[in-house]
Amino acid sequence: MVEPATAHVTATPPAEPVDAADAYVAALLAQGVSHLFLNPGTDTFPVQEAIARRQALGLPAPTVVLCPFEVVALAAAHGFYAASGRPQAVLVHVDVGTQNLGAMLHNAQRGRAAVFISAGRAPYTTDPAIRGTRDTYIHWLQEQRDQHGIVRNYVKWEYEVRRPDQLGEAIARAFQVACSDPPGPVYLTLPREVLMAPDIGQQPQPNRFAPARLGAGDPAALERIADWLVQAERPLVLTSAVGRTSAGWDGLLQLADLLALPVIEWRSRANFPSTHPLHLGYNYGLETGLEEADLVLVLDHDVPYIPTRRHPHPDARIVALGLDPVNVTIPLWSFPVDLAVPCDTAQALPLLAEMVAERLRPADHERLAKRRAAYAAQHAALRAQWEKDARAQANMQPIGVSWLGACLEQLRQEHPDLVVVDEAVTSQVPLYCQMQVERPGSWFQSGGSGLGWGLGAALGVKLALPDRPVMALVGDGSFLFGAPEAMLWTASQVGAPVLVVICNNACYNATLQPLRAAYPTGFAVQTGQYPGITLTPPPDFAKLAEATGAYGERVEDPAMLLPALRRGIERTLSGQSAVLDVILARP
Repeated sequence: MVEPATAHVTATPPAEPVDAADAYVAALLAQGVSHLFLNPGTDTFPVQEAIARRQALGLPAPTVVLCPFEVVALAAAHGFYAASGRPQAVLVHVDVGTQNLGAMLHNAQRGRAAVFISAGRAPYTTDPAIRGTRDTYIHWLQEQRDQHGIVRNYVKWEYEVRRPDQLGEAIARAFQVACSDPPGPVYLTLPREVLMAPDIGQQPQPNRFAPARLGAGDPAALERIADWLVQAERPLVLTSAVGRTSAGWDGLLQLADLLALPVIEWRSRANFPSTHPLHLGYNYGLETGLEEADLVLVLDHDVPYIPTRRHPHPDARIVALGLDPVNVTIPLWSFPVDLAVPCDTAQALPLLAEMVAERLRPADHERLAKRRAAYAAQHAALRAQWEKDARAQANMQPIGVSWLGACLEQLRQEHPDLVVVDEAVTSQVPLYCQMQVERPGSWFQSGGSGLGWGLGAALGVKLALPDRPVMALVGDGSFLFGAPEAMLWTASQVGAPVLVVICNNACYNATLQPLRAAYPTGFAVQTGQYPGITLTPPPDFAKLAEATGAYGERVEDPAMLLPALRRGIERTLSGQSAVLDVILARP
């Protein structure tokens, strides 16, 4: 939260930036940046001074979100972008701050998050006549042969500003690349001498650096897909992130209703209403009809299925639509595709629906009605089984994951504008089966595999959507990865309360599962001893929450779970973050 100026300033605000650091701030504002997620160091103070100056003089300035750990900063910027579509800025300290971004950079890459990351760079000079020159011990230690090499594998673009008159141009270029389809993170380094230099050059107009958009894709390819869709007898839709926009959600719903297309999703986003009779479950392990389908429509999905578990019929037509339908940044992506169309599915799907509608004949409508009825029966059977699973765990102690999901669904019904940030890892699919999504923009996942994202991302989502309650679903391991003390402190400071629900099964189940599968009769299984996997006794997460000013509660009784969830969300609605440590059955 931006602090008000404490001293009276009588100077007239100048019309132009006074130095390169001020130009940096002005360039961020010109790009629509409202929040600067900061972990400071000996190289960032020129920017901090520029913001202090702007606050004092009544000039516009971004809200500074002080993040005591860099993981929180980048996860929050990612979450903010996912919820709003507006890229924000992260500023960290030289090479060491860049390294502390860690797995969150992987998540931003795989989650296609447009985030502007900047970092200081050890000063070049030792000339005392130059402002910003080396003046402390660490300035020699923090110079690396290739600081950009830390991030080059994960960003779309990277650059170092060596002259102050380049700064505005470089930032305009950074945002242009970050926001061009497919979006992703970018990285800019800022030597201290440059930031403190007075010669700032010309500030370019952001609208002259417009990002490139894919649009609806190749019309001829869409015409061909429309033919195939109408001809298909057993089609199947697999999606993960088509719901990244409301238009994508609406487009899939329109096409599915038109053709009675069954939809299976991986809930990186809320993609399709889970109460819809054409919703048939979730990857992985619950796929319905993949091996029988004669046409598989893959929409914005990086890993549509696991080939060693299930695979499409050899004669099935496979169509992939999305921002990067063949995933060029994944070196070995060996999924067969007969037709791949780079496109914005939010634009392609409505156009595809128009093409399909032109091709449908009365006989097709009769055929589709029968298909719709069959899938509705499958949907009803799935829902009945999942509700039965939850009821069977109503009195189970430790608490079952399905019962947790049922209680969370009750909470969602009581608060239909609830936004879920999901990093529940191995508890995800049972929770999906219980928790409904009925609107776009209500569910967010990182898109990658770097743990520790959920807490910071929930903070960013709350800052982007301040009027909606936000809940982070995290595993106990994910909670520890996410620097909870740093995130909860920051949430308190900026007035962004969130509800954190910990799925505490006292182990790293993501490691336990493959160990058991690979060595079913091994020593670990026979002895029940799993080195490096168990988290027992677990930390007292409720007390940790209280130490940061948040509300904390441990929940062990299944009958007390829903009341605890209600208490937690009421705390957030009153302005205090809450952490509920839900003790689950061990896997």
